[in-house]
Amino acid sequence: MKLIGIDLDGTLLNSDQSISQKNARTMKHLPEDCFPFICSGREVEDINNILKKSGLRIPAVGLNGSVGFDGEKKIFESSFDKNDVKKIDSVLSKFPTKIYTNLGSYESQNYKNKMKKIFHEVGSEFSIKELNYELEYEKSICSIPYNNIEEIIEKDAISIYKFFIFIPNRQLKANIFNHLKKMLNVSVTESAPVNIEIVPQNVSKGVVFDRLESIYNLKKPLRIAIGDSLNDLSMFESADISFAMGK
Repeated sequence: MKLIGIDLDGTLLNSDQSISQKNARTMKHLPEDCFPFICSGREVEDINNILKKSGLRIPAVGLNGSVGFDGEKKIFESSFDKNDVKKIDSVLSKFPTKIYTNLGSYESQNYKNKMKKIFHEVGSEFSIKELNYELEYEKSICSIPYNNIEEIIEKDAISIYKFFIFIPNRQLKANIFNHLKKMLNVSVTESAPVNIEIVPQNVSKGVVFDRLESIYNLKKPLRIAIGDSLNDLSMFESADISFAMGK
């Protein structure tokens, strides 16, 4: 058995952020001993919508390994303790922030305008393409604006899976990254040079192999990972065979 973890952005998706007919056809005709799954930083709902458009039905693991679904069935999740959420927010609150939960995604007030503002203030070392890519990606996401973290924490039955900040300055990013790395109960990575992604401790794309092997009772499958960015690194490290996509 081959357990195949596949990233979306920069890997399976084309420039239109969809799965090409050729790739969809290839995945539909994989040998029976292949067990593919998507493992992305995106929300599961977003992943499943992309898969549905291509006629694919395979497990979808979203938010860098925080939550997994097989069709409409949730098969696992890992979320932050609310006290940790407050600590993380205290570090990130000055930056354009996204928060992903079981009740949908939330964004700091004036998120897109803040992205533009901070890019023009401190992002001179990056191409405008980095900003435009993030703004284009935002068109596919419907997030709820929030004023302060308490608005989210106080919601009944909420599970908070992931933080995302836009930070287009290498020195600022390094400072925030190092601060977060010193905190307990968090795991920090990135999917692009201009962002930081924070998930609960012991959550990563690499851990997903173990989770799925246990859930589906797979006995020592050959692990294959396909990705393109630093948030795929743990998946590469956990795999027997890895394919890193070039830019």
